[in-house]
Amino acid sequence: MKGLPIRPCGHKITLQQRLASLTGHLVEVNAPNTGLEPGRLQRVFPKNFIKVQGELFVPSSLNSVRVFDVKPPGKTVLVGVRTTFSTRGAFNRIRLVRIGADFIELLAKDKNRSRILLPLNKVEGIFPVK
Repeated sequence: MKGLPIRPCGHKITLQQRLASLTGHLVEVNAPNTGLEPGRLQRVFPKNFIKVQGELFVPSSLNSVRVFDVKPPGKTVLVGVRTTFSTRGAFNRIRLVRIGADFIELLAKDKNRSRILLPLNKVEGIFPVK
């Protein structure tokens, strides 16, 4: 990704691994035709599913998963992100926390400083912002 000050790291974690580290946190699932209220991330299955409020979801098919009550990140990069779903410009100037094997992690702009996990199949592009 030329133009972005991002260095590749040796070991990239997967979306399932990142979600597993966040088990017990309050999450909000964002998917087409889904209006789920925030609920606890109850369980992360090794391959494809997560359990939130007793319901199973496939994280890679979701638009995003917002996670609340996460410690502030050490470093971030200001970027713009284009997605396959409408965001109404919400990701035009946002802080990138990490790029995983199959997801990106963003620092939300809300006062709670939540994180937004986007599966890579929902990301069209990441571009530098000044």
